[in-house]
Order: sequence, then C-alpha cells, then structure tokens
Amino acid sequence: MTMMLKTGVAHRLPKFSALEYRFIGNNRWELTRHFIYFGDETTVVVPSGFVTDLDSVPRVPFFYAMFKGFAVRSATIHDSLYKKQRGKAFADRTFLAAMAHEGIPTYRRYPIYWGVVAFGQSAYDSYAEVTT
Repeated sequence: MTMMLKTGVAHRLPKFSALEYRFIGNNRWELTRHFIYFGDETTVVVPSGFVTDLDSVPRVPFFYAMFKGFAVRSATIHDSLYKKQRGKAFADRTFLAAMAHEGIPTYRRYPIYWGVVAFGQSAYDSYAEVTT
C-alpha cells in the first residue's frame, strides 16, 4: 500500500499493526489488543483475546533453529484464518503473502509455507472441531 503526499514522494504504509500479547502458559500467548494485517488482497483483523502459539515449528533441532521465531506476525494471522475456517488454501496463501510483507527472506519463507501446505491439514481440521 503506497500513499502519495503533496510533495510527490511515495511513502510505504505499514502492512501490520502492532502485535501485543502476553504469555498465558503451555506455549500459548493471548493478544492484548487487536492485531491487523493490511494485505494486498485482504485485510485480516485478529481480535484482542485471541490465543495463539505464535509460530509452531517441529522440535527437530535443525528445523527449530532455522525457522522458529522468524514469522510471528504472519503466523498469528495464519492461526486466525485457520480458526475462522475461511479455507485452508486461502489461509496458507495469505500466510505466504504476509511473510513477504513481514520481510521474511525467501530461503525461510518458502520452506515455512510448504510446511503448512503439506502438514497443516490436521491443525486446520482441529480448529473446525472447536468452532462447530
């Protein structure tokens, strides 16, 4: 999203609002204010009080060291879309776009993305069980 000022200089608007959360135990964090992602094709609002694990990564040492903690904002958006059950493919594509906007390098972004595409179905289904 670009905004033109009267001077003709383009300024880039942020894609994410501030992410504020508190640890509530058992690898879970609760948002303490609304979190918003302004994507190119969609806007996602995650409400205050939403509980997330931030970014789940298998506890295999190489994978954990390589991918844990790099896409926290994008992962929160992804968790929210899984919970809203707006479609797994939509959630995964939005996650990929959000990681790009978050500045996650390609060598990290695509393995994380392909990980959720390949192994995220059970997480998506578990949210369906909770919301129905």
